[in-house]
Amino acid sequence: MSSSLLLNETCRFKLEPRKEADILEDLFKTYSEIVEACLDRAMDLNVTSRKKLHEAIYKELRMRYPNYPSHYI
Repeated sequence: MSSSLLLNETCRFKLEPRKEADILEDLFKTYSEIVEACLDRAMDLNVTSRKKLHEAIYKELRMRYPNYPSHYI
């Protein structure tokens, strides 16, 4: 049996050229790390529920990324 995961996230931002672009680039890099950690944990634990995944990884990610708003974690 083959399984596949699909994640789609859309974000819209107004940018002031360099400063905001640097901030946004850092945010996207960090968000990518968070998503990768979530996917790895979901695969390791064979979790298919968002709620169960949240319970399994939220505290770890909150400690690793304390300055990011909770909606990114």
